[in-house]
Amino acid sequence: MTSEPPAPRAGSTAVAWVGLGANLGHRTAALAALRAALASGPVHVEAASRELLTRAVGVRRQPDFHDQVVRLRSEVPLAPAEWLARCDRAQRAAGRRPTYRWGPRRADADVLLLGERGELRACETGLCVPHPELGNRPFLCALLAELDLMLRHPDGWLLAERAGVFLSSLR
Repeated sequence: MTSEPPAPRAGSTAVAWVGLGANLGHRTAALAALRAALASGPVHVEAASRELLTRAVGVRRQPDFHDQVVRLRSEVPLAPAEWLARCDRAQRAAGRRPTYRWGPRRADADVLLLGERGELRACETGLCVPHPELGNRPFLCALLAELDLMLRHPDGWLLAERAGVFLSSLR
């Protein structure tokens, strides 16, 4: 008797596009720790953008961030809440401690998009995908476009079109 893999749950996906950031401590090491923590069990980092130095959003009087985007792939499809839980565990493992909204942090991991082409939508407790601020963050659009120049937001717009000067600084 052969065992078949479980059928994917509704709304589950094998691919997540995750934004990483840190502006306290050794920021490059924090991004490496986040990547390592995210890539465990059935999940691996399929692609990673370059790191980009950016100004803090919201609360400006804090150190600049190192930001990066990774495309994660799981051997088994995960529900949006499972991708969020994986990001939360990775943040804690990399040293994140609770602060205040838009405050400084040692590690940050946010689900930006879900699905092979970033086409899936989800809105549940603690998570909205696509990330609600994605269109207002050109640096994230640039890092996503670095991984896939033709990647589109679920609303149809090309991420590279919102990348502004950040896209040219990456090439």
